[in-house]
Amino acid sequence: MGKLAGRSGFVIVVLLAVVLMPVGFVPQVRQVWLQLRADEVTITQPNAHGGEGGKSTLDLKILTILGRDGIPAILEPEFLSAQAAGDQMLPNGRVIGVSINGDHRAYPLNLLSRHEIVNDTVGGAPVAVTW
Repeated sequence: MGKLAGRSGFVIVVLLAVVLMPVGFVPQVRQVWLQLRADEVTITQPNAHGGEGGKSTLDLKILTILGRDGIPAILEPEFLSAQAAGDQMLPNGRVIGVSINGDHRAYPLNLLSRHEIVNDTVGGAPVAVTW
């Protein structure tokens, strides 16, 4: 009985180690993955010192953290009355306002920060409100 308990305890410790070790390496693995997917660009910029050719180049890597459609858009927004919206918002809450053909909308920035784009129709015109 003592050998069995000791062996099963060892197995549990090994299983925990196998499960928990990758968690410690996730940030490093993610960094390597991002670097492999990075796009390299070269920017030509005027040389402030007017040296050789008057231009210099800067090599940069563009890392894409979120893939396409990584942040969901709001496709069919629902609006509250001014009174109901005022009750839910902070007094100094910022909004993006859109007025077209007498139709007025306010898009709270705290909501846009989580979605980044709202596809809507205001005053009969299609709009994309983004932040």
